[in-house]
Amino acid sequence: SSDGRNLHRTEATHPKMGIPPTENSMNHKIRIMMVEDHPEYREIVELALGKEPDMKLISQFGTVERALRSLRDRANNSEIPDVILLDLSLPGMDGLEAVPHFTHEIPEARIIILTQSDREVDILKAVMLGASGYLLKSSTVRQLTEGIRTVMEGGASLDTKMAKFVLNALKTKLPNN
Repeated sequence: SSDGRNLHRTEATHPKMGIPPTENSMNHKIRIMMVEDHPEYREIVELALGKEPDMKLISQFGTVERALRSLRDRANNSEIPDVILLDLSLPGMDGLEAVPHFTHEIPEARIIILTQSDREVDILKAVMLGASGYLLKSSTVRQLTEGIRTVMEGGASLDTKMAKFVLNALKTKLPNN
């Protein structure tokens, strides 16, 4: 099945995912900003999102600083993103450091960390800082698009391995009754 392909594949097309449009998507497309320093990966995500009828990639940036400047300069930014796909390892300000800046600039936007880092400390810090999701770059197109839809509906989107880290961390922190 092609649903299992990951985003590292360079094919320009993928089949329609067969996911019904959400109530939100009937009104407007989910506007997405991507902050990722690897142009090849940005292109792959752009091609994948371009096939989704309820999503629109409105902007792409290679650094946090450029993305924040764009948001602050609202005169040149007619569309504000609903979702920010944010890498952690970036030149200049890193993704974790950037989360509070993005939530300050556009509190209504949901942030999904999209990274190669499967370090427990990164996932826990991202969640504590307010990220709505944490997906690995090895995620399939379907996992990414479902993750975007999930956070838009008020849910959280976590890679299954990352979710296990969070659950284990909570188990060790909660008092025994």
